[in-house]
Amino acid sequence: MITLLYNEINIRYREQMKDVSVEGKIVKVLVTGGASNSMALEVIDKLIGNGIDVVIADNCKWNMTPHLSGKASYYEVVLHKELLTPIFKKEKVDIVLHLKSEPITSNKIRDSFDQSEENIHTTTNVLEACAEAKVQKVIFPSTISVYGNQTAEAAEDTFLDPFLFEGLSKKMEEQYVMNYHKLYGLNFSILRFADIYGIDNGGIIAENIERVKDGHAPVIYGTGQEQRNFLYIDDATDAILASLTKGDNQVINIAANCMHSLEEAAISVCETVGKLEPVYYSNEDELVSICPVSVQKAKELLGWEAKIPLWEGLQKTLQESKVRKHL
Repeated sequence: MITLLYNEINIRYREQMKDVSVEGKIVKVLVTGGASNSMALEVIDKLIGNGIDVVIADNCKWNMTPHLSGKASYYEVVLHKELLTPIFKKEKVDIVLHLKSEPITSNKIRDSFDQSEENIHTTTNVLEACAEAKVQKVIFPSTISVYGNQTAEAAEDTFLDPFLFEGLSKKMEEQYVMNYHKLYGLNFSILRFADIYGIDNGGIIAENIERVKDGHAPVIYGTGQEQRNFLYIDDATDAILASLTKGDNQVINIAANCMHSLEEAAISVCETVGKLEPVYYSNEDELVSICPVSVQKAKELLGWEAKIPLWEGLQKTLQESKVRKHL
């Protein structure tokens, strides 16, 4: 049954990706951060499943999982221009998917500055290597937190006013990506993602899933009424695959069609696993970026929209996490 389901999914994605080619041949995609980024692994699986040649570059030791062995090339390398450029040229890379990013763990400048600087430094090195090796396109994942707090729905041309350091760092990296297009003709797609869940990324949902796996109740911070846009990982990776051949030189919001409160998300987790009641925790130092966003551009340019509602995505996540029922 599992094999049949996998084959069905694989056939569906091959149909979606049959036009992913450069001058009549399947493109070769290099993914930075593939050994240290949960989202990257999900993307790599889909790329390989659709017959796309994949190269992975990261700066850490990694024993490639068995299902990837022989299907992708891995380079353990510091992501500097001088080291990346020969790899890009040797592998004849068409598209670079730049997923290497250190998480911004604090909104205090003394704590977040080094992480932000490292991300910016890595991005400029990747862009330099792309320009030198004449890579056709770079795909850069950003975040809707670049908008800051907005009451009106934010489109891609809305003024950026981030107050979280994650958003500030991504805003600066976005500008570098656009500048390299102007200077060197390097094509790009900048995808501004909502809060992605379904992977081990340290987000609110991921943290609560870890709690329920251990038999503890989910935590709701603050009043629980703060709104977030939660995007399931499968929808996020579908947007990346669509951007391989579409959305050139565009900034595009990638988000769900509606927002949910933190309370709704926690209650949904509880309902999925059984008799667990969420607990409230007051955290006055917790800062959030709240912004409804337009996804019209994604529909028009990528032919993409989120398909998996929160309750379904949570069920999938919990099932894959092998969470035991607390009945």
